[in-house]
Amino acid sequence: MFDGKIPIHWLHSHAYCEYQIFLKHVKGIKTAPTAAMMMGAKRHSILEVEHKERSTEELSVDDALEKAKVEKVLLVAREISVEWSQLKGKIDEIHFMHDQIIIVDDKPNSVAWDSNKVQVWGYCLAFQEQFRPMLPISALLRHRDTQRTVWEEVFTEDHRDRVLIAIERISGIMNGEREPEPTDNINKCRRCSLNNVCDGKRRRF
Repeated sequence: MFDGKIPIHWLHSHAYCEYQIFLKHVKGIKTAPTAAMMMGAKRHSILEVEHKERSTEELSVDDALEKAKVEKVLLVAREISVEWSQLKGKIDEIHFMHDQIIIVDDKPNSVAWDSNKVQVWGYCLAFQEQFRPMLPISALLRHRDTQRTVWEEVFTEDHRDRVLIAIERISGIMNGEREPEPTDNINKCRRCSLNNVCDGKRRRF
């Protein structure tokens, strides 16, 4: 049941091909986890365990914001849940500093694909709306395995607008108010886990 709050990882699917949203979440088509998905889940679990082993204290987000501001220290948190009236999700990692917030999303590639950017902007927007940090927020994509920064950029009003447009389009699909548009990139279709059950690709190719 769609409650009106879009899971933030849907933004990635929408940017890749919004017909995925229709197939998965309107028609309810299920696919088995791929090897890449299982590897990703395992790697995220390892990163979470490593973080807990290094952690020295437990703080709420509000307390972390205040401590970083007052003591001018860097605080790092992982797997932070965020929820706003239109979005919900879990952020891989947050860096709290006295003068900025960095929202980190771990991905298994070295290219800052547009779909990855839109997803991390979604995390930035949800965090901004929920916690109102009164600090600049940066979006950062990091290679999941090497932990190297792939891309980083300050979250702007333009990025916010990109996310809001995606939210409007996804909500329209979920509510039956608009037709989903399949991608016109055949290479995306070839790599898609829904390729064998998708009827949308026949509209374009």
